[in-house]
Amino acid sequence: NHTTLPEAVLMAFKPEIRRLEISALIPDPAFFSGINPDYPSKPSNPLRTILDSLEERVDCVPYTSFGLKFPEGDFIHTPNFGKEGGVLSQIIGPTATNDWDRLMKNMEPLAKAVEALPTAALRADIGTILTAAPYLKNFATLNPLQNLKLTKPFQNILDNSGIQTGFTKNWLDLLCFCLSGLPADGTITAEMAMMMGEFYDEQAVMDCPKGGAVAIVEALLRGLQKHGGSLFTNSRVDKIITQDGRATGVQLQKGNRIIKAKKAVVSNLSVWDLYGSNLLDNGVLDDSFVKEKMETPVGKSFMHLHVGFQIDREDLQKLEAHYMYIDDWSRGVEAEDNAVLLSIPSVHDDSLAPHGHAVLHIYTPATEDFGRWEGIHR
Repeated sequence: NHTTLPEAVLMAFKPEIRRLEISALIPDPAFFSGINPDYPSKPSNPLRTILDSLEERVDCVPYTSFGLKFPEGDFIHTPNFGKEGGVLSQIIGPTATNDWDRLMKNMEPLAKAVEALPTAALRADIGTILTAAPYLKNFATLNPLQNLKLTKPFQNILDNSGIQTGFTKNWLDLLCFCLSGLPADGTITAEMAMMMGEFYDEQAVMDCPKGGAVAIVEALLRGLQKHGGSLFTNSRVDKIITQDGRATGVQLQKGNRIIKAKKAVVSNLSVWDLYGSNLLDNGVLDDSFVKEKMETPVGKSFMHLHVGFQIDREDLQKLEAHYMYIDDWSRGVEAEDNAVLLSIPSVHDDSLAPHGHAVLHIYTPATEDFGRWEGIHR
């Protein structure tokens, strides 16, 4: 970890704002769901699975709504989004619920298939026979043809549900984009099968971690340490050591210290940083493999803005903890500066900022061309 603080991996940090003589916790903008230990765990939620296996908990404030600011107007999203009186019927009219009901009915068997095999049982080696075997019986009552749909684009499900144009299609494109960085035609159905259940189940709630996203990192760190693990911050890796075609450890820049791996070296570097630098001896890999990875297309960037602001508790309670904004549906959710996501966790957690203040995190989701920012002094 080359960062100084563990929580930086979740884009959360605690700056000292000396001029104002206050300290605020800058939040991560994510929606969290299914991690509240006071609610039953779902096997399809990997983070909750890990927390439970580590016997660590993240206390959360449950909530059920967030704001929508669209060309059609301002609305409040709840699990009743597609039901009578919900956002869909407010925008389109009573007939909108028919298409939505058809979609949710088509999603039911897919959601069951996603829940049939816990994410923790999936692995990429022969060991999957052992970890997945106990759950294969869960598929006995499921239609194999339905299961095959999970790896197909979510757009196929929308087409089969008669949702091809209009506000409903726009909304689902935005949901897909927030989840995967791609609209419905580029997002696999399995991802949406899990997300639709988290958003639109009758008992659906979202979770605001008390203390911010930092609380999640702290819980994972506690779990790591109590099982004998260590986390090294501010430790730049200079080299991934290989032996007999396998990664066997890393060499740190500080003091050329070598840390040996017991099983493997896991890297979260981009393909360009991993294979396009001297960090790894590419001689242990096939040239065609390296060439393929280096030709991976570069995606768009995020623009983040962190803000601390003054507001009294009464006015803060009038706000939602999250807002989604679209300027113009006709431009598409991928258009630059068209979609904006906003998080104000202080709405649910007043520990994140001093009395009379709040924090927010606003960003454009993977729509920025970095070229317009490149070379700017920061």
